[in-house]
Amino acid sequence: MVSASSLTWIVFLPMGGALAVALLPAARREAIKTVALCTAALPAVQTIVLLLRLDPQDLSFQFIEHFTWAPSLQFEYFLGVDGLSLALMAMTTIITFMALLSAWSVEEGAKGFFALILLLETGMLGALASLDTTLLWLFWELVLVSIFLLVVLWGDEESRRAGQQYLLLSQAGALALLLALLAIRQHTVHPIDGGPTASLPLQLDLVNHDVWLGATGVRRWIFAGIALGCGVLVPIVPLHVWQPRLHRSTPLAVPLLATAVVAKLGFYGLLRLALPILPDAAAWARPTFVVLGAIASIYGGLGALGRRDLAVILGYGSLSLSGLILVGIFTLTREGMLGAGQLLVTHGLVYTMLFAAAAGLRDRKGHLDLERWGGLFRKAPILATLLTLALLAAWGMPGLAIYPGVAMVLSGAMAVEPLAALAAAAGLLLTAAWSSRVVLRICLGEPSADLGEIPAARGRELGVLVPLAVLSLILGTMPRALADLLNVLMNDLVRVVGG
Repeated sequence: MVSASSLTWIVFLPMGGALAVALLPAARREAIKTVALCTAALPAVQTIVLLLRLDPQDLSFQFIEHFTWAPSLQFEYFLGVDGLSLALMAMTTIITFMALLSAWSVEEGAKGFFALILLLETGMLGALASLDTTLLWLFWELVLVSIFLLVVLWGDEESRRAGQQYLLLSQAGALALLLALLAIRQHTVHPIDGGPTASLPLQLDLVNHDVWLGATGVRRWIFAGIALGCGVLVPIVPLHVWQPRLHRSTPLAVPLLATAVVAKLGFYGLLRLALPILPDAAAWARPTFVVLGAIASIYGGLGALGRRDLAVILGYGSLSLSGLILVGIFTLTREGMLGAGQLLVTHGLVYTMLFAAAAGLRDRKGHLDLERWGGLFRKAPILATLLTLALLAAWGMPGLAIYPGVAMVLSGAMAVEPLAALAAAAGLLLTAAWSSRVVLRICLGEPSADLGEIPAARGRELGVLVPLAVLSLILGTMPRALADLLNVLMNDLVRVVGG
């Protein structure tokens, strides 16, 4: 049976775990990590239970929790989910659990590190479940602050510079998003009391928009504000400047979460706020965002090819695939948007697998320089096999998780923007090139003279990599399981934007 407060439990359990971690002595590192891991497991199980009970054919939000928590300020506690938000919540809970497991080697400041990851999870889950835009923005800010602290407190000087860039860009984006949401709130008329409302379901009904909000120029400016707030998290080129530095020195759980989880919040904002509330502005901006996505697809692939550090390579590779997702969303076609929706989930799972494998390599030798590795198949065959499988999935090999989404995005793009489809395909070829380079250098190449012995895959590493490998195979061979969650929603979104 689903509890009436299921979403509240899912959202705030990680925050409770963070408080429990904060109360433990800093010297009890194993207890801190165990409490954090067990806490993260609970919302994962609960989210999967809700996912099994969700009716994907119902366009309305489900598992609603709604009451006014600050009447004088018109603030409402309003939670609910549909196929898109619940799929991303399930992905977030699974990846957070895996990130905590892959970060087990973190010793310095473990207490704050694990607590911040749990706070980040609460922010993500709350933003995905919020149906009040004020509440959504508050959770959004919690995500931004958490990832900033993880970057600046557990990285070197270069990471701190990246954190400063991220802080400036993210707060500028958050302010633009806040102004856009306030404008929509003030000019959405509540059908009962006639006052302004931050209720997302009411804002999604264009009938409730007043005359000011109906003006074309106003809607385009508001769209730009939402797009800026979301674009920093995606990140959209050229708002990505903070990302490459992030991957070099922080514990790899941090770029894992930034890439596989936090970036999805940016895409979610576009799909949940910008497109359905401002469909005419989305249609107007479509060519610009398709071009930006195509540029990111190629730029990310070229950036990955030109680097030696595996963590940086994965960052650029993720940027390339994010460009493909952006192209898919702004094709405004059923195939493109459904493919993009699938990629939101599969990209997160595959890049979690890649960063977790990279974390295992860094834990063994303290670096990820391709030129100083080699022969992993001979020294740690299971780890090498799982890394190779993840790299094959990353460039869209048929039968693995990313392929169905890629095929649908390219199909949708070819119908409306053939040049963008060709650019996206070129990005995939570049992904195949850097992926094969990693396999040849790390897994198949000759070991460097100073490499020494490489321990076999550990139990915790297998606990992350094997389930993700299984999920990749399942979603690659049975894509309908994910498509059924998103199909009705994406069809309706295409109808609204007039694609």
